[in-house]
Amino acid sequence: MEAERKEIKQHKPLPAPNSDFYELVETLPAEELAIVKQVRVFMETKVAPIITKYWVDDAFPFELLPAFKELNLGGVGLRGYGCRGGSGLLFGLIAMEMARFDSSIATFFGVHNAGVQHDYH
Repeated sequence: MEAERKEIKQHKPLPAPNSDFYELVETLPAEELAIVKQVRVFMETKVAPIITKYWVDDAFPFELLPAFKELNLGGVGLRGYGCRGGSGLLFGLIAMEMARFDSSIATFFGVHNAGVQHDYH
């Protein structure tokens, strides 16, 4: 008796995670949407490939800070005093995009951007 072969079904690849359930990013003006996309690319290309090592080592990827600075996110959501500006929604969506990949990067952004600058603003 020959064993029956079951055909193995090829599964479709999973879609990229979407944490923006209400599609709020689509309500942003084009300039702000470009910033969110810039952050997404940074997180996908710079953070995602290396962050697991830092989770295992219980460490922070300080070598990413020069590239993080180039994103020019300081003062997002604030006006004046040399801040970048933008909406509160932009700030939240940037933080959400960062948190998709690593909560420590999102916390770093939140503390240095909102926590500190709001006190001075």
